[in-house]
Amino acid sequence: MPSRRQVLAGAGLGTLGLGAVALDGGLGGFEPYYDGEENPDTRWWPQPTFDRIGSCYNPRPVGPQNGVTERWAIEITGPSARPVVADGRAYLPTATALRAVDAGTGEELWREDGGDPPMWPRTVTVHDDTVYVTQVDDPALLALDAETGERRWTFDEDEYGLRPLLVDPERPTLFTGDGAGTVYALDPGTGERRWQRRVFGPVSALVQSIPDLVVGTDAGEVYGLYPSDGRGLWRHGVPGPVGALATANGRGAFVSTFGGPTVELESTRGGHPKWSTDVWSADSFVVAGRNLFAAGHRLVDLDVRGGDRQWTGGETTQCGPAGAGDTVYAASEERVTGYAIRGGVGVGGLRVGARRWSYPVEGRPEQGFAVADGAVFVLTEGGRESERSMAYALEGA
Repeated sequence: MPSRRQVLAGAGLGTLGLGAVALDGGLGGFEPYYDGEENPDTRWWPQPTFDRIGSCYNPRPVGPQNGVTERWAIEITGPSARPVVADGRAYLPTATALRAVDAGTGEELWREDGGDPPMWPRTVTVHDDTVYVTQVDDPALLALDAETGERRWTFDEDEYGLRPLLVDPERPTLFTGDGAGTVYALDPGTGERRWQRRVFGPVSALVQSIPDLVVGTDAGEVYGLYPSDGRGLWRHGVPGPVGALATANGRGAFVSTFGGPTVELESTRGGHPKWSTDVWSADSFVVAGRNLFAAGHRLVDLDVRGGDRQWTGGETTQCGPAGAGDTVYAASEERVTGYAIRGGVGVGGLRVGARRWSYPVEGRPEQGFAVADGAVFVLTEGGRESERSMAYALEGA
């Protein structure tokens, strides 16, 4: 049996062999893999964007491909952040509590409601049997036992509240940022502060490349920092608040602002833009080999090498896309849809058969998907007439 570190490494969370993505025949049939692990665990989506590089992509086919049915659907108070999945448990951030449910049945195992006033979770991440969650009120960050929900430690931020969370499990560090523009590096076992650094604007996104910790802000600034001490490597402005952020091997950062553009910033050239396109993405990208999927108004497949459009899918809402194996998942106002990563059959943007399946849900999908344990997990926001807010696990039909 692989160790926990091996499992996490295989899921793109440990020794990320970012140069290990293999491509065979370009779009015709790539088989991504990661160094040191041939069979990443299928039950994990432990960070909102799956791994520390923000890929939102598990190279193994751990989600439904040709059709779905409901494994379970439960009513919630409304989504507040993206769900994560780890070790057979799905963690559902809702407007009044963080709920841990059995990923197979939807049965609630425990909940953390924050007391009075109730919790509004902002980000959830799982590492080494601990669930980390940021919220609007104090304590700004809680470390909870993954099995029982008991508090292990808390971290307070004086005034502005913490936002994103990112774990580097290889050199265990917990990164977070607040609304005042401070980035923190914490010990994940104790919450002890290792360093902090000010940036310009509320921190909206965090990913980790090699060697950079990439930070995006609502003020339209992107920073490359040394993860070990927070020293600055580079800084570059973009024309709007940073929404989606990801990195890839040997490249800098893919950055999207609301309404566009999406740009690639080269870390080796001080964050200088390499390419730009008017496409945009809500909450996250999907980075799968040479494919960079954005989901703003429509699902769009961009070539990471120059930002050229490869194919375009259906309309999308502001719900972060996700991918697994040869399938990418996106949402419209009332449906969840699975697409073939290759875009079906055709030449250029003219494709047939890109959409594999589409499934109606109650409410509008929001925040983003998690794909693990043979299912797609998504939260919806109700509000129209008798429409309810729901949490769904959709598995292969």
